[in-house]
Amino acid sequence: MKLNHRFADALAAAGDRHAFVSRAAGAYGDPDSESHTDTARPITVPQDWSPSAIEALANLLDQPRPALTRPRPGLQAFGGLSPQLADGSELATETGYDAVIARIAGSLTWSVARHGGLDSPDDAPVFHAELAASLRGRYVVPDAELCRHGGIDWAYGLAVPTAKPARPSATIHAGSAAAPEQLRAVAEASMRGGVLDVGARVTRDRLDTIAQACHRCSGETDDRFDPRRNAALARAMRAALRDGVAEEAVERALALARQGVAEDALTQLQPHTEDQPESILQFPAALRRAIEADEDWQFGGNDEAGRSRIRARELRDNLARTVWSFGAPSLAFQACPATSGPVLHINLPAFLDPQAGFRADLLADAMRLWSQALTLSVARTAESAGTLNLTGIGALLSAGGIAYGSCEARAITAAIGRLASQCLRETGSELGAQAPGLGPEPEAGALPACFASLSDELERVSNRFLPRTALARPGLTLTCAAPEAAIAGLFDADSQGVAPVETAIIADSGISGGHRLRDCLRAGLQRLGASPTEIELAEDHAAGHGTLRGAPGISVAALLERGLPDDAIDRVEDSIGDGAPVRHALNRWTLGDRTCREQLGLPSDVVAAEGRSLARALGFSESEIAAADRHAHGSGTLDDAIDLPPEWRAAFAPASAQDQLAMSAALESQINGGVDTQLALDGESTIDDVAAIIDQAAGLGLRQLTVRRTRSGLLDLLPAIDFDKGDYTAEPARERIVERTVERTIERVVEQPAARRKLPDRRKGYIQKATVGGHKVYLHTGEFDDGELGEIFIDMHKEGAAFRSLMNNFAIAISIGLQYGVPLEEFVDAFVFTRFEPAGDVTGNDSIQHATSILDYLFRELGVSYLGREDLAELSPDNADQGGLGKGVAEEKLSQTDAARFISRGFSRGQVPDNIVMFANAARKVASGQAGGPDVGEIEMQASEPASRGSKRHDVSLYSGDPCPDCGHFTVVHNENSHRCDACNWTSD
Repeated sequence: MKLNHRFADALAAAGDRHAFVSRAAGAYGDPDSESHTDTARPITVPQDWSPSAIEALANLLDQPRPALTRPRPGLQAFGGLSPQLADGSELATETGYDAVIARIAGSLTWSVARHGGLDSPDDAPVFHAELAASLRGRYVVPDAELCRHGGIDWAYGLAVPTAKPARPSATIHAGSAAAPEQLRAVAEASMRGGVLDVGARVTRDRLDTIAQACHRCSGETDDRFDPRRNAALARAMRAALRDGVAEEAVERALALARQGVAEDALTQLQPHTEDQPESILQFPAALRRAIEADEDWQFGGNDEAGRSRIRARELRDNLARTVWSFGAPSLAFQACPATSGPVLHINLPAFLDPQAGFRADLLADAMRLWSQALTLSVARTAESAGTLNLTGIGALLSAGGIAYGSCEARAITAAIGRLASQCLRETGSELGAQAPGLGPEPEAGALPACFASLSDELERVSNRFLPRTALARPGLTLTCAAPEAAIAGLFDADSQGVAPVETAIIADSGISGGHRLRDCLRAGLQRLGASPTEIELAEDHAAGHGTLRGAPGISVAALLERGLPDDAIDRVEDSIGDGAPVRHALNRWTLGDRTCREQLGLPSDVVAAEGRSLARALGFSESEIAAADRHAHGSGTLDDAIDLPPEWRAAFAPASAQDQLAMSAALESQINGGVDTQLALDGESTIDDVAAIIDQAAGLGLRQLTVRRTRSGLLDLLPAIDFDKGDYTAEPARERIVERTVERTIERVVEQPAARRKLPDRRKGYIQKATVGGHKVYLHTGEFDDGELGEIFIDMHKEGAAFRSLMNNFAIAISIGLQYGVPLEEFVDAFVFTRFEPAGDVTGNDSIQHATSILDYLFRELGVSYLGREDLAELSPDNADQGGLGKGVAEEKLSQTDAARFISRGFSRGQVPDNIVMFANAARKVASGQAGGPDVGEIEMQASEPASRGSKRHDVSLYSGDPCPDCGHFTVVHNENSHRCDACNWTSD
């Protein structure tokens, strides 16, 4: 084999681009900032590698290797390359791509030289240098297994781990009577995992909620486990039964909670879901012909319905429906050879030189070098010497200024496949290895000038296959597929496999707007003759300007005209520079509520209702918003860039599914392996669209095809749907009118979203001071006019600024929820008995003596005060209510507490009368729903007449303890001959 120095010369011509430098992997943010992480790991990589490529390599270099090695004795060295052994027990992870290149290129070169693959031992350094240069320039990229373990037996004396056998695919034969049932099984398997996971999670959550409702209740033992007395437990059990949890499981969870068992083995069960093997349906040519002729399809027996035949189009439609729904099974229209052994990816965009065009000579050298290295490094009994995978076809064509869907593109791709196959045949002829056949002669004479070298190289490569010896070695498989996810970042490529370039822009956090034009499209514009100014205009069109300055519709000048101040405009510009859409950058939080009301003149209700996007409220139309968004963030495409000539725009037109199928067919006709064609259809595509693609792929005779439907717009809306109200909370509130006619009567049902209930400007409430675990906390409440809780404020004493701010914002969130109608009992059930510091004894509160956290104390206090939740209180006998029985007759009558303690004179502006009598226990009875009278929830107060009623207020020790037969109060005083009630002036006379 004649060796050249083309890869070494190409690296030398590139200058310092491929020079090794030390970069940090795992470092995020500015090194001088506080957010910078100290977990950075130095990795040696070529200078032109991106951060994503560095991270991908660092994740692969995770195995410890011997830090020191020595030559293995008794084995010959070639060109200074010899196998090594570990020298000592010290281990360390490899530090960069140079170590990966050294062991892969070194081990393969030594193996080739040992098997006599080189004309002279002096060729070993040249062979090694070319292999290393092709890896260093990323012309060839090893797969993840080679990056981790390739050549470790040669470099360190370690055993290479045995590769895991590929999981066999589940094959479905269209001619089998079981095919319809197998298609149904594919659909069931696709759904089973999700269904089981959801069911297990719902069951686990519901049973856990039942246990928590029991353990969090602080009442009597019998009450805690009785759903008739524990409201939280009743709600938890109703939710479990409503969600389909078995009644036996609900009963069992309650019984375990009663016994104090914290962990339930039932809730720990996980559904056993095995990874289903890939399903492939064999689609024979006879089925395609039957579909075209609309004939019946004969099964090899009777299917589950007892049929021996079915309309071919019905079978195809059933298949299309399954594929449309689940993206499975994959389709195989021809036999595809199985691949095994190491995989090396041929990175086609790297062979396109900016000045010289496509380097077909470099591609031929890469195929010869690596096919010889792989063939001579595997055992003769191996099934395959390995796989050479072509990738990056879409980016290569875009960088050459060639439209993906054009005839020129298919001719170029076919020529590349044929050149690669011919080089494999040359190597097989020299080494006596199996070699691929050749497809039809491509029309290589009409290739564009950028790819003209392909025609010249095809003429120099021999088409004949004359093995030097009998075919005693396994050959290589030539494929085209997307690299695995673990090494996809190593390429820094704009496309993978045979797929086209999806969008014209790529994310770049260092640029205003967050996007820039892809490198392959920039190179394509340069190839077509675009000037730097035209390229800049094209990038502005595709990636946007990252600013509203000079934008049509909504510009900085337009915002200034509407009264927006400079500081608010700067915040809007910063938000747009971070990638926010224009409509969402103009929100109430970016502009500021005061700015919206005072300087923009927007009413408070408009700001509250449309706060997420105020663009429409500011008077901008949808067309103006869209125009400004295109100016700021671009269109993501170049085919509609009006500043470019039409012929240039056509070169970057999006590729259709039909274009991808035709491209795969052109390449598969020239290689012996399969092209992994994966079509991602739009979410709005139909089952008929999938059926048409299946028919076209069958007509082209593709080896394999995978079709899936991308997510539709509905999936983006699902998280925003309020399922309890059936409305879209993420959209502006719109009035929806539903009409129905009943006996000539038209009823209009207007559904309104939840409205916020405003508190009165002057509101009542109370302030409770307490100490929890030595930390002072002040609880301020605000009430609606009807006495319901509408807001809370939480003040902490001597706490850090961050903790105080979190508590203040937490209180705001609770207040907003209360004003939107969230029941207080939901908050109480959610936060009582939460555990975190500070916690401990509570002083200053007459109902709660101990709390497990600040939130536990606060919501137990609110539950006792506003919900009558006596089960959350911890009353000692000394702090019992004044009206409680058991403390003697003197303390079960009138309360000795002044009413002014409970009524704010400031709130009532001094209008509280001085002769109000406070009856003991009235408030607590009313709160618990036991007090009589129509006005439940109001504190019962009764004004006593002074001396004019003829009764003096007696000391409570004079009360007899008998109830008044008229009003029922225990305020009856026994005189000598009569009885009198101080409450209602009843007398026995």
